[in-house]
Amino acid sequence: MRHTLPRLACVLPLLGVLAGCGTPQTTQPVPNRPPASADPSAGQRRTEYAAMRTELLQAVAEAKVPGSMAGQGMENPTGNLCMISLDDFVPTKSAPRSRENVTTALRARGWKQVQAGGTDESRLTRGTWAVFVTRTGGPGLVIEGEPMHELRITADCEGNA
Repeated sequence: MRHTLPRLACVLPLLGVLAGCGTPQTTQPVPNRPPASADPSAGQRRTEYAAMRTELLQAVAEAKVPGSMAGQGMENPTGNLCMISLDDFVPTKSAPRSRENVTTALRARGWKQVQAGGTDESRLTRGTWAVFVTRTGGPGLVIEGEPMHELRITADCEGNA
């Protein structure tokens, strides 16, 4: 019996470890992985945002506005992908009516014009989205010897453009 106790003392911890290997363990979250979205409409908003941004860029292309309109999409603070901002400087001589042309292209796509502020701004709506198209310029806005104006297109899914 004296020889059995030391062997049993060595074997019991080993049995405990082996017994624990087959039991299911709870999984711990990976700290670097972003949490899964609990909002099922997040994918729909992302799709709507991408489609809206593409539509705005297509309206600029249809209006034949020179320049890149390389605007960056911006998210609102809650991350709802709700705000788009496009901005570029446009040569005044080759595109004096850039704002009007973009507005016309948007109206052809089903947007309703609800405000026009002379030659400087237009507001259009469709569904919950609102788009503000503005032109800003002046005699002092000259780039590489050419008079320019700024064309800005801002869209908001909550109508707050």
